[in-house]
Parts: sequence; structure tokens; C-alpha cells
Amino acid sequence: MAHDTDPPAEDVIITLRPAAGGASTIEIDRLSDGSYRATHRAGLGSLELCRTADLERLLRQLNEAMLTGTPSSYVAAVRNLHASELARTA
Repeated sequence: MAHDTDPPAEDVIITLRPAAGGASTIEIDRLSDGSYRATHRAGLGSLELCRTADLERLLRQLNEAMLTGTPSSYVAAVRNLHASELARTA
């Protein structure tokens, strides 16, 4: 779900590096419409995971996943949040 036409992350709120010494990060930035975007960055690539207006819920999901899982589990946690956001707005 890469959005090449979307704005660059200019208002980065937090960058998370879940694995010590790992090359991947989750970056959360605030967009001009007031929503928040979570992006997974690894190496030269990036993948937008979700956009949400609920920053607290996003941070709680990431925190829980980072405490209990692997890098793939925190990506999955944010993807699940995105799926539930889509279902709620449909």
C-alpha cells in the first residue's frame, strides 16, 4: 500500500526501533488533515501501514506488539488496526 503521491513525513512525531540494532523502524507522522500515518521502513523501502485519527489507539497497539512480539508482529498489529478502522468507517 505504498502511496508515492502522498506528502513526505514532515511532522514526524516518533520513530520506533523495535529491535536493538535492527534496520527497520516504524515512523508515525501527522498529516495536514490532522490524521496520523504509520510507516514501516526497512532498508531502502517503506510501506504505509495505516492512517488513523486515533493516535492513542495506534500507540497502544504498537506498544503491546513491541513488548510481546517480533518485528513482523508489530507490523501485523498496525495492519489489524488499519483493517478495523476500515471496517468501522464502512
